[in-house]
Amino acid sequence: MQKHLLKTIEEIKGGNKAAFSSLIEAFQQKAFGLAYKILGDEEEAKDVVQDSFIRMWEKINTYNPNEKFTNWMYKIVSNRAIDRFRAVKRRPSVAFSDQVMARLQEETALNDTLLENKELGEMIILLTGELPLKQKLVFTLRDLQGLSAGEVKAVTGLSETHIKSNLHHARKSIRQKLITILGYENILR
Repeated sequence: MQKHLLKTIEEIKGGNKAAFSSLIEAFQQKAFGLAYKILGDEEEAKDVVQDSFIRMWEKINTYNPNEKFTNWMYKIVSNRAIDRFRAVKRRPSVAFSDQVMARLQEETALNDTLLENKELGEMIILLTGELPLKQKLVFTLRDLQGLSAGEVKAVTGLSETHIKSNLHHARKSIRQKLITILGYENILR
């Protein structure tokens, strides 16, 4: 896989648009997943992914083949998503808490049973939207995207101490909000 990827990147550096299309096809879902988890809005995430791939095309010569490609890509996507998040945050909108509460009320009205794992995951993604930006980024990369601590460090440029601290505070905040919303303490134990 890595040899094929490096060959594809070399072709892209030579201006091969078909090779770039195959790269987009291979990594578009991962890029979208990260952007969506940071932004919480499908259309904004699609725009960020498109902007990110344009940026990758423009900056492909800066890619270091000794670096994991997904880390390089995640760095670009997360930076674009953070920029978009800051721009969107300036616009008036419905608070995430209102969305979370509305979603919970809909779920409760439709089904009296506890939220299933998928629904809980969706709730966690919505609550992630309320975290401070660094906590959101670290939590998304580490817990939602499954990157290792080293990969999170490579993507964000944060020290291990800052990563651990932000991750701890993010997990604690989400746990407390879930306890408040769902009304029980066994939620994430």
